[in-house]
Amino acid sequence: MADIGVGIRTYLLTKTAVTDIIGTRIYPTVLPQNATLPAIVFDIFGGTPDDVLTGSSGSFRAVVDLECISTNHITSNDLAEQVRLVTQGYFGAMGDEQVNASRLFSRSETYVQPIDGSDVGRHVVSITFEITHNQTIPTFS
Repeated sequence: MADIGVGIRTYLLTKTAVTDIIGTRIYPTVLPQNATLPAIVFDIFGGTPDDVLTGSSGSFRAVVDLECISTNHITSNDLAEQVRLVTQGYFGAMGDEQVNASRLFSRSETYVQPIDGSDVGRHVVSITFEITHNQTIPTFS
């Protein structure tokens, strides 16, 4: 099964504009407890295959959310912009995945209040992409 999450993580780790800000701190689904910030958390919300009348076309459209998290508003926005600049409109390899299109779907910002009594919350910029990538066509024997 194609794993676009692993592909986008691998791809972003090759982009110095991103790694200069976060190093290798890109996590699937949940930010680890006590993780160093800034960081990125990615999640695959789902997607749909691009089927044709004869069956699978081998193309899949995944909805991928990337949360750029920092304790600083400017840093989270800069990180999101660096990710957007290397992802929006991209086609080519993302790790082992072949991406045919990457479309910016939405962008939002939020602030998460601290729960430990401190004054340091988290600024989160979420950018969502629709990424069309190849998947193996099923065969039946």
